Amino acid sequence: MKIEFYNCPEPEAINQHTLPESPAFLSAELNYGVIEKIASQYEQYENLLVIGHGGSVSSFYGIYHALKEQSKKQAYVLSTIDPDYILELKKFLNPENTLVIAVSKSGETVTQIEALLQFQDFPLLFITGVVGPLAELGTKLNAQAVLHLPISGRFTGLTEVAMVPAALCGFDIRAMHEAAQKMYAQYNSENDATRAASIMHQLELQGIVDVFMPIYDSHLYGMSNLIIQLCHESFGKDGKGQTYFAHHAPESQHHTNQRFFGGRKNIAGWFMSSDKPLQDLTTKVPEAAEDITLKDDTLAVLDNIPLSVALQAELHGTVEAAKLKNIPVFNQCLTQRTASEVGALIAFWQLYAVYSSVLRGVNPFDQPEVETSKKISFDKRLQEKGLL
Repeated sequence: MKIEFYNCPEPEAINQHTLPESPAFLSAELNYGVIEKIASQYEQYENLLVIGHGGSVSSFYGIYHALKEQSKKQAYVLSTIDPDYILELKKFLNPENTLVIAVSKSGETVTQIEALLQFQDFPLLFITGVVGPLAELGTKLNAQAVLHLPISGRFTGLTEVAMVPAALCGFDIRAMHEAAQKMYAQYNSENDATRAASIMHQLELQGIVDVFMPIYDSHLYGMSNLIIQLCHESFGKDGKGQTYFAHHAPESQHHTNQRFFGGRKNIAGWFMSSDKPLQDLTTKVPEAAEDITLKDDTLAVLDNIPLSVALQAELHGTVEAAKLKNIPVFNQCLTQRTASEVGALIAFWQLYAVYSSVLRGVNPFDQPEVETSKKISFDKRLQEKGLL
């Protein structure tokens, strides 16, 4: 993985004494034996349904979509109580072909429990704390339980929270975890994440408060929820922090490039891609169509150009245009979507969130502004039952 910066200030060193000492996610160890036993125990199920919210599911969602071609199972993430969607899932998921995995650290997320109860007659595996409503429910429903470590959900991507379903899919969790550990080992030294965090903080102080994230690898787009959560929930506090918004690219070039290049000058670009796909296709132009006019040339110019080359041309064309317009640009690229690269990418964004929080003087591990709406929503349920 590599990252380049254009039209950006020079990164400044982060005072190491201001960093949280040994965050729990850095030292979390995986019990490979337990995880591999679970993967073997449930190998007969062709589908996984992972039920949770936010950090409980966002890391696995990103991992699954990044490595989907390698998966032994079809996996679905349920993070809504939309009845239409749940009924749609139930049309093809049943207790004979699907393992349901419920994930919640506190076990108190109301919508997660409501969604889970729609599948209570399925085989169940719970990843949660020792105590809490979900843990108690698991006991009542005879569900197997895996301990959710006391770590904020958005930082659990390389723990059992995401590694258990990843192992069930047949992904190389050892490679993912080992690559992340190499990133974690740089926590107290200058690295790509410290440089990126420093530059983006300086840009925020200059009025750059929006970060446009076009993702030029369809499979990597699944990482966008995790990235956005890590940024917004970790350092969007005390009136500080930027807004990160991701789009599929090059589709985004046909709408959001107008905002990026022509709108308010309060925006930076963070481009994400892979150097090469796992497979490739080549454009073949029929001989009879070669003389059709295309821009200042003909269709013949497209003949025998691999789509991977064309995709890179779209990426670099937009990056170069941003450089010419003096727009700050980050260009982050994976060598290829492998388990190791995906593990390193998750670790990068976890570290970036911590460094970014420290630079803004906020706690990276709490989320004080998300509880009010939850209380109001629960009170609405009490009103429906005539209890309030």
